[in-house]
Amino acid sequence: MHTEVNRMKFLTAAGISVATLIAIMITDESDVLEVTTIDAGLGFKRIFLPDLHIHQREKRLTYVLSTVQEIRPEIVVLGGDLVDRFTVDQNFVVEFVSQLAGDERYFVMGNHEYWSGKAEWSRQILAKEVFVEIADVVQSPKAGELHGFDWVENRIYPRRNLSGLVFVHDPNAADFVNGPCMIFAGHTHGGVVVGNTVLLTNSRYTRGWYRLGEKNLYVSRGLGQMIPYRPFSKLELVVAV
Repeated sequence: MHTEVNRMKFLTAAGISVATLIAIMITDESDVLEVTTIDAGLGFKRIFLPDLHIHQREKRLTYVLSTVQEIRPEIVVLGGDLVDRFTVDQNFVVEFVSQLAGDERYFVMGNHEYWSGKAEWSRQILAKEVFVEIADVVQSPKAGELHGFDWVENRIYPRRNLSGLVFVHDPNAADFVNGPCMIFAGHTHGGVVVGNTVLLTNSRYTRGWYRLGEKNLYVSRGLGQMIPYRPFSKLELVVAV
């Protein structure tokens, strides 16, 4: 009897695992764009765009551009992984960033700019399009101090006491920040989450809101990926107002 119960438990667990795997394989939300609006009490519109992973001209990116233009933000922040090693049309990257609407434009670097060897090229083309890098702190005419972190390969960041808005590619950096701040991050692509269960993630924080004492973290699902396949994870454009 005991053996039969164990066998049934094993078969049930195996069946659930297979069903989950099949669901992941057939559920692709690579082209579904969701706009998330966060009330941060800013008094202006700020858009956060991580993980664009621009390879070449495609429908997804045209839709992102038109959505940004419709929202008409005062501040645009690119959240890292603008490009990667599969980027083949660098002219389109330049065209894309040149068309991003925003009175003030900023960026932080992600891992794929470095891993692809395109970090300095990315900095150069963004500077030409009047994007300002937030590697530490910059002064925004509209928002005051904006804080940022550059990507760190070992994912151990300098400890900092901050207030206000913080931008970083890697959500793990939140563990190295103290103070009353609002942190925006990407990198995870939303992981693979079924219901409330995280099946796969590359970070300590996977997606959405994390209230961490006096600091708050929002992890965006991002706007692209190296391989165009996103199970259970719609593209996300984050607007803070």
